[in-house]
Amino acid sequence: MKKSTGKKQKPGQDRKITPPQTSQPKRFLDRLIGKGENFLKKVIQPLDYLFIFRPTLFFPVWIMSLAGYNAFFRFNGNPVWWSWHFDGLIFLNFVAITLAAGATFIINQLQDIETDKINKKLFLISENYVKPEIARRIAFWTIGLTLLFFLLYDWQLFITMSGVVLIWGYFYNYKPFIWKDKPVLGMVNNFTSGLCLFLSGWGLAGYGQWKAFGYATPYLFAWLAVSMLTTIPDQKGDCEVKKTTFAVKFGVTGTVWAATISLALSFGLGMYLDDPVISLAALLSSPLYIIMVFKPNRAWVLRAIRYPMLFIALALCVEFPIFFIVILINFYLSRIYYNLRFNLNYPTFQVEDEKDD
Repeated sequence: MKKSTGKKQKPGQDRKITPPQTSQPKRFLDRLIGKGENFLKKVIQPLDYLFIFRPTLFFPVWIMSLAGYNAFFRFNGNPVWWSWHFDGLIFLNFVAITLAAGATFIINQLQDIETDKINKKLFLISENYVKPEIARRIAFWTIGLTLLFFLLYDWQLFITMSGVVLIWGYFYNYKPFIWKDKPVLGMVNNFTSGLCLFLSGWGLAGYGQWKAFGYATPYLFAWLAVSMLTTIPDQKGDCEVKKTTFAVKFGVTGTVWAATISLALSFGLGMYLDDPVISLAALLSSPLYIIMVFKPNRAWVLRAIRYPMLFIALALCVEFPIFFIVILINFYLSRIYYNLRFNLNYPTFQVEDEKDD
């Protein structure tokens, strides 16, 4: 047997390991991908000025105004079904409604900078991605131009949308009112702003808004149910800055029960008025609320917030299928923006991965 000519390795002596060499094509591909991501982020960054309008909140604005538009035809003996008709002027009015409501969302962010920092949400203004003074100018210019448009187009729309701006923008955020910090008045604020959106949609279809008040009630109770629940995820931050929201005042259990009763009223009134859009949506939402009553954790609260408006939207899509295309575009463009800009999976209907309280 031949002796080994190699040197014997001493105990504890590490062998030198040569790392595998990265191939030239792979290094080139990595650099190319990195440059592509940087380019996309530079392209996406200017959209910060659009997303301070909070496009993810456009969904409820569209739903309430389109519900009013649809209700006019339904309760005046001309119900709409699977209509692909496109009216450019009506579309332009919906754009103006969206921008006016979005401007009030900017105002709310400007007034909630400290709370948003604590709750780690709505960081575009609170984290200075968009300077507050620039955001303020955008909000007030948008309000001025959209209200001027409504004044020139139709005085009734001007009144209802002035109501949205006044209630959501001024009463909700500024002294001496600051209704966002008051539990009952905060809900009154959301209820009346929802009514103004419904009346705006009705007014786009025709006149006789006085008739719309009764037909709006089941939608408003569904709107109110969701509004109550939205105060629960922000409860901790609101307590720290001494905001007395509905959830802070009445607790999680009280808020859950109040929202569930509001949804039940929505279903009952929808059935009484023979409105299949809201009654079907409330019926589909009821299992979520029943489970939430017995399991009032964060996951079920979020489901009860996100799905009822989706059900109303889908019911409206059966009557106006173009609306489905609009909400699909807004949903996926928002996802692309938040993913590329902040690496966030938002908006989403998935709540399984979120930690329950």
